[in-house]
Amino acid sequence: MSDVPNSPPPARSQAFSGFDRERLFIAFFFAAYFFLIYQLVLILTPFMAPLIAAVMLALVAYPVHRIIHRVVRRPNLAATMTTLLIMFTVVVPLSILIWLLLREAAAVVPVARDWLLSHRDLGAVLVALDLPDPLAALVETLRGYVERFELDLAGIALDTVRQAGNEITRLGASLVAQFFVVLLHLIVLMFTLFFFLRDGPHLVRGVVELVPMEETGKQRVLAGLDRILVAMLRGTVVTASAQGALTGIGLALFGVPFPVLLGFAATFLAVVPFVGASLIWLPAAVYLFVNEQTLAAVGLGIWGLLLVGLIDNVLRPVVIGDHAQLPILLLFLGVLGGIQVYGLIGALISPMVIACVFAFAHIYREQYLARSRTVPGEGDSEGEDTP
Repeated sequence: MSDVPNSPPPARSQAFSGFDRERLFIAFFFAAYFFLIYQLVLILTPFMAPLIAAVMLALVAYPVHRIIHRVVRRPNLAATMTTLLIMFTVVVPLSILIWLLLREAAAVVPVARDWLLSHRDLGAVLVALDLPDPLAALVETLRGYVERFELDLAGIALDTVRQAGNEITRLGASLVAQFFVVLLHLIVLMFTLFFFLRDGPHLVRGVVELVPMEETGKQRVLAGLDRILVAMLRGTVVTASAQGALTGIGLALFGVPFPVLLGFAATFLAVVPFVGASLIWLPAAVYLFVNEQTLAAVGLGIWGLLLVGLIDNVLRPVVIGDHAQLPILLLFLGVLGGIQVYGLIGALISPMVIACVFAFAHIYREQYLARSRTVPGEGDSEGEDTP
């Protein structure tokens, strides 16, 4: 029996072998790529709060930076000047405000606890006041419902005050114990802000180039994110902060206790539709009136109506311009929910998540829904008999 020479493997097996090698390479590449991205996220997670804060500050201050850049014409110097301006006008005052807020919040807890213990029957206290007849009737009605359902409102309020006191004590102790960590975060914030201001457009273009979408879709998403983030940050956040600051100043001027804490609360409530910061300054004016400080109550009411109430109508169109208006109730609930889910950093994450959702919803409505509505019409027009 003669020896048969070995024949080369079929071309089909070679093709499959090459195809398998290509699939193996792709699987290995993306597995390693996503693993490295995951490791990078883990490395940056301790600094996520200052990084997100730097992004938000850069978005808000970028118009000012462009003006400075046009005057200076040196990127490094312009970014340095803008960063220092933000540090002395935003970061330092905000740090002082947080310190005053924690100190004032710690002082208000025992006062509120003692007041609640001495006025457990709040309905009786309100009835004893010389209230107008409609308010007195409303108080009597509400008191009847409380007694009927056996609601211990004072006990609930006391438990809330105790929990708030514990949280404030824990937060204050944590900030003192982690002073150098907080200082490191501030340094990271300012350092990152400098590079975002200097290299922001290049960073955005580099990230956009990696997105696996059509160029028109990427530009739509980028434009939508820019429009919504600008409207959210420069509109809602800036105007709410201005209303909270004016509320706190008014409360301090007219002698209302704990103006820093109440002004901070007014900042969050300013995004609530229709009522906003009036949920703070209006009860404060009533408090002054009940305590026979009529002139101060009238002054605070005028302050709230003319300055706090109208600044939203004046400042919001100026800082937003033609940018998109946002459902501020969703923003308010999103910030509170973000804090519940992610902690304090959720107040920074949730606005950006909401902005991304609206941007993608806008793209979906314009590209996919519009296309699905036009395609059947085009097919019908092609199938009609020509006359």
